[in-house]
Amino acid sequence: MNDIEAMQELFASAPPAVFSRRNDAIPGDLRIAWRLCVLSIVLQRFRANKSSLENLHTMWWAIRSDDTRQLLLRWLEDDKRPDEIIVRFDPSLSATVDLALGSGLVYRANTGAIVLQPSGLALANEIWVEDNVLVEEKKFLSKLPRNLTQRGLKELTEWK
Repeated sequence: MNDIEAMQELFASAPPAVFSRRNDAIPGDLRIAWRLCVLSIVLQRFRANKSSLENLHTMWWAIRSDDTRQLLLRWLEDDKRPDEIIVRFDPSLSATVDLALGSGLVYRANTGAIVLQPSGLALANEIWVEDNVLVEEKKFLSKLPRNLTQRGLKELTEWK
């Protein structure tokens, strides 16, 4: 028996595939609406409603889970541990920025910074007004120090 015949025999004896519909919800952080809203409120947190892509990656990484939110807050209080990796870059942020650019929520400045457009700022303001929208994300952003700067976030990605 050659290899092809062996494979045909193997698959001939396998039971037929059965597909069942499942009611699995899509996690919130994979939904386009969540991503565009979070991008808007994160950008609003920065001075002049703009941020470098590198700093957006830091905030994007931090805002996605309770563990990462707590870790960033601890690091900002200068409680750093050398065995912790603080930031991971997420390709979904690049896709989200592209969607926001196409939707007119943001624009890319000549410096490469991502800047909220008036429509993105209006979206962010609406999110902050609603008490039951992005509760954990807004709570986290409210805990960030008021003196949070682009330079301060950049230092988190550079171990010293």
